[in-house]
Parts: sequence; C-alpha cells; structure tokens
Amino acid sequence: MTETVELGGLKGQGPLPFILLVPRATGPERVPIEGTLLVGKHPSNDVVIDDTGISRYHLEIRAEPDRVLVRDVGSKNGTFYDGARITEVRVGPGAKVRVGGPAGLELAIELAMQPVFAPSEATHFGPLLGHSRAMRTVFTILERAAPSAATILVHGETGTGKELVAQAIHQASPRRAGPFVVIDCGAIPHQLIESELFGHRRGAFTDAHEDRKGAFELAHGGTLFLDEIGELPIDLQPKLLRAVESRTIQRVGDGQRREVDVRLIAATHRDLAGEVTQKRFRQDLYFRLAVVTVHLPPLRERSDDVLHLARHILEQLGSPGLLEQDPSIRESLLSYGWPGNVRELRNAIERAIHLGAEHAIPRVAGPTSSPHQRPLESSPEPNSPDLPFKEAKEQIISGFERIYVARLMERHGGNISAAAREAGIDRNYLYRLLKKHELEH
Repeated sequence: MTETVELGGLKGQGPLPFILLVPRATGPERVPIEGTLLVGKHPSNDVVIDDTGISRYHLEIRAEPDRVLVRDVGSKNGTFYDGARITEVRVGPGAKVRVGGPAGLELAIELAMQPVFAPSEATHFGPLLGHSRAMRTVFTILERAAPSAATILVHGETGTGKELVAQAIHQASPRRAGPFVVIDCGAIPHQLIESELFGHRRGAFTDAHEDRKGAFELAHGGTLFLDEIGELPIDLQPKLLRAVESRTIQRVGDGQRREVDVRLIAATHRDLAGEVTQKRFRQDLYFRLAVVTVHLPPLRERSDDVLHLARHILEQLGSPGLLEQDPSIRESLLSYGWPGNVRELRNAIERAIHLGAEHAIPRVAGPTSSPHQRPLESSPEPNSPDLPFKEAKEQIISGFERIYVARLMERHGGNISAAAREAGIDRNYLYRLLKKHELEH
C-alpha cells in the first residue's frame, strides 16, 4: 500500500483531511470538513456564525480529493476569495475566504495535520538556486525527500525548472549512479506512448521490427522522470497505475510481466486535483504519484531571486558585470512578470548580451500596466526562434487565452456565468483562466 504525503509531511490514505478554521472569541474553532458543511447564522447550520454581515444560510463547503469546494448559497453580503466576490471556487490548503463583505470574517482552509517546514539554510539544491523563503522551503522538502524511495510529483508553471528538480533529486539519491530517463508525455503521439513507456515485442505493430525496451526498463536501477504527466491520455492511465503499484510492466504485444526497479518522479503544469474533479485524470493514479508533492513557485512570486539568478546566468555566459553597467536593466528585470519564468529570464539575458538590453530585456508597457502582466496586445510571436517548439507553442496559447478571456469578460461586464455560457466552457475552468492570467473580474 502506498502512502500519500502532501507537501509538509502529511501521511494518510485517500482524500486529504481538511479542516475549517472559524474565528471565535475564545480562539479559532477547528471543524473537520467531512462531506458538506453549511455555514450561516441559523441554528440548523453545521457551522453557526452569529456575526454582522452573515446571512441565515451563507455558504457551503465540501471536501473533494485534494481541494475544497466553497460555494456561496445566495448570501446578502457575499463570499470573497483573493479580494474578489465569488459564487463558487475550489481552493487548496492555506486558502482564506471572507464572509460578510471584503473586510468581513476570515475563514481558513487547512490540512488537519500539516507540520510547517522551516526554510533551508541552503540557497541552492543541485543546480536549483534560490535566496527567497519560498525556494528555500522547497529545498527543505527536496533535502528530506531525495534520499528516500518516495514517488514525487512536481508542480509548476512552464519554465520554473521541473526537470532540474528531477535531476537534482536523482543526483542527491542513492540511485545517482543509475540511469536518469526522461519521457515527455505531452510530446509523444498517442499511439506511441505505451510503447515508449513499456516497450514492445517484435511484430506487435507496424514498424515494430525488433524487441524494444521502454522507459521503465531503461530506467531500471535509476530514476524515471515523467514530464507533463497531466497530458497522459486517460485510457493509458490504468496501465501506468499498475506499473506504479506493482513495479512490473508488460511490453506491447508481450504476455509476460517484467519486474522493474525505478524511482518515479512526475511533473505537470496542470492543476491535477482539478483534472481529477473534471474526470480527466484518475484519482487513484493521482494519489499514487503524489506521495510527496513539491510546488515550484513562479518567478513573479519570488522576485527576491530575479537578480541573483540573472547574475548567475551572466556569469555562466561570461558577462558578469552587465547588471552593474546599466541600472535600467535591473529595473526592467524586477518590473516584468516573467510568464516564461526562469527559462524566459535566461533567454532574455542571452538576447541582452547579443542584441543589447534596450531591445532584448522585456519592459512594462505604460505606467498603468501590472508588473505581472504583458500588455493585452502583446501576444507571443508564433515564430520565436529562441524557444523550443513546445515552449513557443505554450506561450502562444497562453497569450491567446489571456486576450480571449479578457475580451470575453469585458463583453459580459465581469459576469462569469454568462461568459462561460457564451464560451462553452465550465465556470470553474474560466475562473482558473482568470486567476492564471491575473485578470480582474
């Protein structure tokens, strides 16, 4: 049986044990979220809050596998999350919602058993660098998890360094002398993924001219890194689940199961818990992969690291004094939102060296622009020659999403339900797009 350990060291099986922290005069009340809780003034609620601004029946809170659904049930003064009034939102550990107005009573969602990890004293873990508290907390998790045999799920936006994390874990593990094998689940055609993972027998399909080992066998004695696991087709997920649980695989066209000894690390930029809710990712596979979960913060959330990373990259590229030569470069680096994260930072610095900073370093367009956003008109160019195909494609899609959603919401005056109906997408998905691109609604 495989344990599930959430970031912070929680151990258990099945859905995560969430609690609701309700402020009381004698101190916070800790209410287990089991099933659905109804919150409001009326005595028939599961959680009764007799406070100014709270409706008789205000909101309901329902536990899901790795998230909590918070739904306003028609309250007069509203429910707010991240400063915005919401009708429904799915949140994770550490989230806070306010009831009775934007400055109303704060309710917190936490894990029932969540030890707090102190940030590591180290400012690097293998090739990963970070002086910020967020990254040094990640280093603490990696320092503890790397020597173990635990399966690890790395979550982070494109360009945050998920493969570097996997390499660093491998190098810090007892398997460092073994192979490190990478499979990008989003870059392999559907019809070939099973063969790439598990191998095939000669004659199993057209062009199968000889027996071939798959990634699991090639990684025997070492580490297998499954990048973009969220792209794995749903029909192949049961086969991966069996391989993860039994540590045996079966080649395509072969009736024999073979034992494999691998340490598994998976990564995704998707919200896998949300994918589970939408039935696009198997819950049992999710929990088998998320034995230890590591969340890599985007660069915009660790601005303390931008200049440190820039100096390190400049030293690697043989131009160590560039930041000190032109103060405007430092200002540009700190004011930009870095949607492409560390990878984009490196590309920008390389362009600065070869083309000049005034042409290569992204700059915020206009005094009213958010430092986390590109101007609405500046979608990525489809012929970006300095990015791999996959990253260029993702930036183009991201740019399209932001422009489309912004104009959609403008047409509907911020009404998420109406906008989602016109677009033909789920309200929760639209809300995630708004959060992803930091658009007001």
